[in-house]
Amino acid sequence: MSKKLTGNQIRQDFIDFFVEHGHTAVPSMSLVPGGDGTLLFTNSGMVQFKDVFVGTDSRPYSRAVDSQKCMRVAGKHNDLEDVGRDDTHHTFFEMLGNWSFGDYYKKEALAWSWQLLTEVWGLPKDRLYATCFRDDKGNVPQDDEAANIWKEQPGFDPEHVLFFGRKENFWQMAEFGPCGPCSEIHYDLGEERDNLRGTDHVCGVNGECTRFLELWNNVFIQYNLFEDGRLEPLPAKHVDTGMGFERIVSVLQGVDSNYKTDLFAGSLEVLRSLTGHSEKEMLADFTPYRVICDHVRSAAFLIADGVVPGNAGRNYVTRMIIRRGARFGTKIGLTEPFLAKVAEAVIAEYGDFYPELEKNKATILDLLTREEVRFARTVEAGTAHLQNHLDEIRASNKTSLDGHIAFDLYATYGLPFEISRDIAREQGLDIDEAGFTQAKEVHAKASGGGKAMGKLGGEDSEYFANILKDLQAKKKLGAAGVEYDPYNSPRVEGEVLALVVNGESVSSASLDDVVEVILPKTGFYIESGGQVNDEGYIRSAMIGKSK
Repeated sequence: MSKKLTGNQIRQDFIDFFVEHGHTAVPSMSLVPGGDGTLLFTNSGMVQFKDVFVGTDSRPYSRAVDSQKCMRVAGKHNDLEDVGRDDTHHTFFEMLGNWSFGDYYKKEALAWSWQLLTEVWGLPKDRLYATCFRDDKGNVPQDDEAANIWKEQPGFDPEHVLFFGRKENFWQMAEFGPCGPCSEIHYDLGEERDNLRGTDHVCGVNGECTRFLELWNNVFIQYNLFEDGRLEPLPAKHVDTGMGFERIVSVLQGVDSNYKTDLFAGSLEVLRSLTGHSEKEMLADFTPYRVICDHVRSAAFLIADGVVPGNAGRNYVTRMIIRRGARFGTKIGLTEPFLAKVAEAVIAEYGDFYPELEKNKATILDLLTREEVRFARTVEAGTAHLQNHLDEIRASNKTSLDGHIAFDLYATYGLPFEISRDIAREQGLDIDEAGFTQAKEVHAKASGGGKAMGKLGGEDSEYFANILKDLQAKKKLGAAGVEYDPYNSPRVEGEVLALVVNGESVSSASLDDVVEVILPKTGFYIESGGQVNDEGYIRSAMIGKSK
């Protein structure tokens, strides 16, 4: 590899290569998977093509290529706890992929993989390995077809074809349905990258050490799996590939960490300018830097896709990663708001390919700072209370804090469970996650049932107090605030003074948003004293009037 490629060039190389081979370049779908209630976030490249594979949708093209935004921070795929501890995990990452919907199959897919890696990018052929499927249960035929195709590639070492079972080399969309063997491409990073050198361990592809890195997975969707275990060939065969973008960039740029690629260079430079650390000092305490860079990037992309900080579901995740990033800032001496400065570097790096970042830049920077300031007001008190509880459980020879207490700390001080758990684990203790979840669900029901209320009671009182002051300063509300007469005013007219969605003021709201509306006066009875609240309508005064 004579020239050092930038991350942006590598992404474009991938897309251009497959466009030259008849693929349609398709934009990344949102991190919020539309119409899929089973997923909190888009977590792989195949999510936007799922309906094509199950046969409920079709596309005007039979070959596609893309770079897909992905989040793995909730549910089965949750990499949060590994972020910062190592050089390869992220909450947000990109998945490069090429796709065939009943068009080409193994021969073309594997040949193109080899061509791109060795001819376009110039990776040494003797360092590449390919894994193929051999069924450890004995039900599915061995994938000799893929193995033989690999052996035909110019310069490929036939000894570098390895067979593995279902765990590594068989892909299923779900328990039943479309499935098939896959062929993974691994790269030998060299003996110096073996983190277990000198110890007795399995060193090899899919081994125990970090010497061999999985780069790219070619999935061949050719079977339909039935509940009774029957496996039938699909009428059309498909190809679904995925390559970790950050991984291939680290390999092509010759660095030993995804965080040392140019993708993070701008963010790290901003952080070092704020901390005053030399590069050597930064690398000696790299974990906080990695966490902050990862979390700011994730938050920027989430906010750009409309997931603002809030109290539930996806919005909770955005709030949590912002606050977790802010807390790691204190570990490297940052006491003033700094996340927006890091986000500017993220937007500068990614804004050309993902224009939604530039388009929403002002909102991203504003929300990051606002959330950081809000958290700073309460974090000291919250962590002091948490510490008291941790001291108590240590004194009583226990190792885990009751999750209900952790929830109280979130409801009162805005201390997300993940941060409380970080603090506990730093002291060799833990927190009961099931108890936290249970307390959260009980609280949601007591507060009026999740979607109807959405808020954790009282947490936003300070926020609404600020809105009140602002409206009073503008002479939109009097000293008493919103006029409230539920007994004599079943109908009232007035100006809409403010709209609030997910704890943030907005100028407009979309269908299905849960919106809080502030009016100068209201006739709605507020639930109290055992009596239920009123329900009714808010209508525009213009409806029914001539223009």
